[in-house]
Amino acid sequence: MKPANKLTLNHLLESIRIVYKSSPKWTFINALVTVIRGCMPLLLLFVVKQLIDVVGQQISNSGSDTELLYSTLGLTAAFFLINSLSGSVSSLVRERQSHFVNDYVQNIIHKKTVNIDYRYFEDPNYQNIFYRALSDSTFRPARVFYSLLQLMQNSLTIILILAVLSNIHWSLVPVLIVSSAPIFYLRILYTRRLYQYRKKHTEDERRVHYYNRLLTAKDFAKELRVFNLGNTFKTEYERFKYDLRDKQWSLSKSKTINEISVQLFATFILLLIIGFVIKQTIEGGISSGTMAMYFLALQRAYSVLQGLLGNLTSLYEDNLFLKNFFEFRNIKIKEEKATETFPTPIMKGIDLTDICFKYPNSGKLVLNNINLHIPKGQTIALVGENGSGKTTLVKLLCGLHKPDNGQILVDNRNWNEISSEQLARNISVIFQDFMLYNVSAEENILFGNTQRQYSAESIHTAADNAGLHGIFTKLPNGYNTTLGTLFKDSQMLSRGEWQRTALARSFYNTDAQVIILDEPTSSLDAFTEASLIEHFKDISKDKTAIIVSHRLSTIKLADMIVVMKNGTIAEAGKPEDLLLQKGVFYQMIESLK
Repeated sequence: MKPANKLTLNHLLESIRIVYKSSPKWTFINALVTVIRGCMPLLLLFVVKQLIDVVGQQISNSGSDTELLYSTLGLTAAFFLINSLSGSVSSLVRERQSHFVNDYVQNIIHKKTVNIDYRYFEDPNYQNIFYRALSDSTFRPARVFYSLLQLMQNSLTIILILAVLSNIHWSLVPVLIVSSAPIFYLRILYTRRLYQYRKKHTEDERRVHYYNRLLTAKDFAKELRVFNLGNTFKTEYERFKYDLRDKQWSLSKSKTINEISVQLFATFILLLIIGFVIKQTIEGGISSGTMAMYFLALQRAYSVLQGLLGNLTSLYEDNLFLKNFFEFRNIKIKEEKATETFPTPIMKGIDLTDICFKYPNSGKLVLNNINLHIPKGQTIALVGENGSGKTTLVKLLCGLHKPDNGQILVDNRNWNEISSEQLARNISVIFQDFMLYNVSAEENILFGNTQRQYSAESIHTAADNAGLHGIFTKLPNGYNTTLGTLFKDSQMLSRGEWQRTALARSFYNTDAQVIILDEPTSSLDAFTEASLIEHFKDISKDKTAIIVSHRLSTIKLADMIVVMKNGTIAEAGKPEDLLLQKGVFYQMIESLK
């Protein structure tokens, strides 16, 4: 039990550090305003007592001391003005600081998601961690700080009020505290249960969100209508949603029933204390104004004590859930040790030696004992059935994954010891599932090499090589036209035009010595494909190219064919040699005729 408490305290301190580092100035201002707000309830008690006593004196003395009455009214007005102004300022200050806290946390998340190994995105365990972190990180660090401020404010208030109540009898203080203890225990208990519930059902929550996305996202809208999947997805969404809701409802219902029981106990204790104060007043021990002050103090003490316990419970809850954020934040980002530089230019070629690889949480080898030499300046075609390992091999060559065994060398330099920045500069790639960026046509191409000095002519050349220059110039704002459908005045492209845009992005990276194309013409018509192939011969001149394709027209570009089957290389060689062997490649070509 002690380690868990220590861990929670560490998270509490870490949350305070995050809030403070986000903006030291606003943290100090927030704390100052909180202290002022904490003194307000005690000032209210004093003002009410003074007002009732002065009014009582005016009644008994027939209004002889009007100056005292006016000064008391002025004090009352000043109190309400200060209380109102401090409340408004407090809201403003908290809103301002919340912006800084959210920005600070988002920077942590963005830095992590941009720099962690790509393998995490193909790991379902990581997806659960990521989902929980995103769900809680945007508000919980700030809420921890606000709970601490509120705790400080309520603690100050309760200490001052309990000091006032102790004047009646010292035993009132421990009695009030004891009456609230069962409520505190109950809230802590159910907070822990809620955390355990959320952690246990994270994947179920992700599944509910997934089916909601199937029903609402544009990506699925066509098939949802064509295959009439609306009712199917809705049924699954409702099934998972109500299953989760029923479980959470049972937890909430149990908590409420138990809270009602302990609240009845606390109310009984409070009534006993009120009866004691009334008895003291009747016996002449205290004045009517003092009685009113004690009644207000009792009401305020009970309310503030409940708030104080609520703050402690909230802190406990937030720290439990912040474990999710810290678990995500603590994922190690391996520092790049760029002990090798990418050869400029490549003199020999790329060698894959005894490459083996399997995906996270999978025991199946996707690549098994791959040995391959890719000569400099040659165009290699990777062919084979779906699932044979072609795209996985491309991911390794792009540096997205590292082999579990074996190594990739370029001119005898270890591929995985070269920095990601140098790999990005020297490798140009278009993936089979290329991205559709809803930004301008020009930016879509610029993303191919953001380090390159801007040149409109180079952008237009890349677009022209991909057969897009004529299309982009005719857009309403030319190359400055936003593509897609997300934003106002955007222009949608066809699937083939989007693929050509991805190709233009790849062509723009003229610094690249290696070009990798995964199914580069899958969405193109025959005429456009033929034109592109002609351009590709010029673009890939003196460059090493790796093409994954099932199309015979694209395969014909290759100097060497590598046939993959079940994660291994079935055969490799020049196209004409493989055709003469009448092996796997020959059978593939015959099936395409």
